[in-house]
Amino acid sequence: MEAGRSQPAAWPPALYGRDRERTLLDALSGRAPQGGGRALLLLGGPGTGRTSLLGAAARTAAAAGATVLRTDGARAEARVPLAGLHRTLLQVAPRVRALPGPYGSALAEVLAGREPAGGELALGAALSGLVAELARPAPLLWCVDDAQWLDPATLRALGMAARRLTGLDAAVVFAADEGCPVSAALEGLDVLRLGPLPPDAARRTLADRFPGLPPHGSDAVTVLGLAAGNPLALVELAEAAVDGRLPEPPALPEGSRLRERHRERFRALTPGARAVVALLLCGGPLAVAVLESAARRRGPGGGVEEARARGLVEVRDGTATVPGRLLRASLTGLLSPVDRLAAYGTLASVLDTPAAGLFRALHRLGRSAGPSPGPERELEAAAGSARRSAGHAAAAAAWERGAEAAARPHTRVRWLVAAAADTQAAGDTRRARGLLRRAGAQGGPVPGGAPGALVRGEIELRDGVPAVACRDLTAAVGGFPADRRGSAVRALMLAGEAGCLAGDFAAFFALADRADALRRSDDPPEQRLVFDHFAGLAATFRGRHDRAQWALRRVVRLAETLADPESAIWAAQAAYTLGDAPRAHALATSAVHRARRQGAGALVPAALVYEALCALALDRYAAAGAAAEEGLRLSEATGQRNLAVDHLSVLALLAALQGDSATADLRMAAAERAVAVRGLGRPGAFNCWVSACADLAADRPADALSRFARMRGGAGQVNLAVRGMAAPHFVEAAVRCGQRAKAAGALRAYEHWAAASRSSVRLALAHRCHGLLAEDDASAVDHFREALRLHQGDDTVLELAKTELFYASRLRRTRRPGEARGLLRDAVSVFRQFDARPWAERAAAELRAAGDRVGPVDRQPGGRRELTAQQTRICELVARGATNREIADQLLLSTRTVEYHLRNIFSRLGVRSRVELASLFR
Repeated sequence: MEAGRSQPAAWPPALYGRDRERTLLDALSGRAPQGGGRALLLLGGPGTGRTSLLGAAARTAAAAGATVLRTDGARAEARVPLAGLHRTLLQVAPRVRALPGPYGSALAEVLAGREPAGGELALGAALSGLVAELARPAPLLWCVDDAQWLDPATLRALGMAARRLTGLDAAVVFAADEGCPVSAALEGLDVLRLGPLPPDAARRTLADRFPGLPPHGSDAVTVLGLAAGNPLALVELAEAAVDGRLPEPPALPEGSRLRERHRERFRALTPGARAVVALLLCGGPLAVAVLESAARRRGPGGGVEEARARGLVEVRDGTATVPGRLLRASLTGLLSPVDRLAAYGTLASVLDTPAAGLFRALHRLGRSAGPSPGPERELEAAAGSARRSAGHAAAAAAWERGAEAAARPHTRVRWLVAAAADTQAAGDTRRARGLLRRAGAQGGPVPGGAPGALVRGEIELRDGVPAVACRDLTAAVGGFPADRRGSAVRALMLAGEAGCLAGDFAAFFALADRADALRRSDDPPEQRLVFDHFAGLAATFRGRHDRAQWALRRVVRLAETLADPESAIWAAQAAYTLGDAPRAHALATSAVHRARRQGAGALVPAALVYEALCALALDRYAAAGAAAEEGLRLSEATGQRNLAVDHLSVLALLAALQGDSATADLRMAAAERAVAVRGLGRPGAFNCWVSACADLAADRPADALSRFARMRGGAGQVNLAVRGMAAPHFVEAAVRCGQRAKAAGALRAYEHWAAASRSSVRLALAHRCHGLLAEDDASAVDHFREALRLHQGDDTVLELAKTELFYASRLRRTRRPGEARGLLRDAVSVFRQFDARPWAERAAAELRAAGDRVGPVDRQPGGRRELTAQQTRICELVARGATNREIADQLLLSTRTVEYHLRNIFSRLGVRSRVELASLFR
């Protein structure tokens, strides 16, 4: 932190908690250029921790033997001259009376409740004398809090004394509300500004203060997002979350000190400034020119600047808004129906035609005493327009505003359900749940009918029990009228997804049969895609791969004619099932971009699941890890915990394929409770596969085989989807355990799938399995060679290295070590490149057994360019001062894995300490 006479400074990003206190004390202990004491002005908005920081600094100074004097502003006495100084002098009355000459006389007059003779200069000089007296036996720290509520006479006197500390062992710090008019009286003091805590500091504060709040849970994510770095908001929201009182819609809890401070600021505004805030609360972000035009219609000018000076309006890039969801929620409750109606009318009169439609409809709805078909149709058109132009969040805001103004309960329910649907699509699951509860409060056993059931089912699919979601979504299918067939088909598709997630393939097959019965010759492309998707996956799960091909390929072709992200996600799944990883990856990436562009935030983490899986299938491990880590963060941020489990499972598979069992176990453990409690059959089976991969990498084939035996879904059925993908690893484990009949049976099913898909990756793995299973050496060699040929064309480098290892092992055992050595050297190099340590060790052991020399796996010369993406991220975190434990938590690694990577990094870069390493990455 730097402090200057004219350059206000903010806290450095790394500072929080005691670091802020230490930095403040360091700043106060610094001497001004001319020598002597130090005076600072500490500015921050409500809840930024001014009072707590002053208190901590005062306690630390007192413990060090300093004299501490406190002055606190009191709003009730803000207009009483010298009231603040009077309260301060009462604390040191004996020392005041002992002051000699005019200094003591002037201050004694204040203690007696009288204004001293000689004016402000004499009073300032007297205070300077008191400071010198108080600082003589020990250093003095004078803390002045809530300076904005001090009476002007006191503030001017204190300012004069603070500017006259030359030669004194004293420090004075004023704390005031940002935006309050104290700067003139305290001109010349160094200024420090308390900004929001950076995300890392907020997370650490939450973890330190509330260890019972799961750091990656939806409540913690909600608290961090809402608090936006405000320390008091962080504490009040976290306390409410721990006690189960977190409000919905998002707001500060009842009794919040921060909410009352927000409202105090609003009440202190002039009527014109309050009208400006009302316009922004009702209209959302507005161009400054539009806001000023609207404000002039409501009253005299100047309101915008006043509200901005008090921190209730923020202007960026020419757009004004009330900053922060919590501030908006705190102030919205202060608006009366008359305030809203006036704001809507004004906005309708100053905005252009498309934007004015919404506010015109709201204005007309608010003025009507009963049902208003015209304004209702107008609002529905405006909500649709908002979705097309600005995304789902804008449409949700329009629906919610309409529900507040609607007269008929049925209309309010319908619009609240529509708001919930758009809110969920925008990526705010928690708020969508709250809107559905508000719809339910309007009356009726099933609020919203089929549309409400569709929204509830989708939320349950992403953040609840998929079996319940499957039931609700299936029920919703039949509840839509004929003119909403598209919604019924979408509900059916989501129900099928829920069945797969639960591992309930009987339910999925029943839904596939229903989809086949619903199919019509005149279906639009987006509905044909759904029906073909059902047909293709059902045929795949039943082992009818030839029949599945045409349906899945049609899904991919249809998606190329559609622009919505959801169709691209389903097509990515179809292409992945076909074994066309490059096409699937392109579709998933396209879905991510489309979802972001269209404001469909909920679909981004869903698309990232397939982007990560496809990158993994293409041996792009760094890209897979980056996609899954981003997907995990977004899943938690959007309240879609089931998708978070999917991303944790992908990250666990990534670690297992590299042979990092500790990290794989850590990531699976993070998902374990959700898998069990919610009956997530697919992730449960997937994680059995992950564990088996880790066991195989660690040369524990018997353990791997027992993992496969437990691969069942939440409904107790064998998970057909995961079983197909895991077949090559099952064959490997079974062969090494002597279970050749089981291996041959699994290989037959997998080979049929591979041949039907014509995927070079799957065909290569099938030939590798034949090579492992073959009893005669000639047949084994033929299959391994064909596998290597196919691998060369699919760019799956890590799978190629594993095939080389298995082939070389067979060659060595048939006394052909010379042929084995070349394969093993290539395999060792690839395994090292991918940080697959156990595989590298196995290949190196085989190479030594074949008569070659190979150095230890950890010792690799090189430079920064040879670091993997994960090692680079570890170095960056080390440079920011993170400990191994903090790095492990952030990257979802085990501490042992972090230590292993750091050893390799030190060796590759030729550094000997974390300090040297950090210097390379700053």
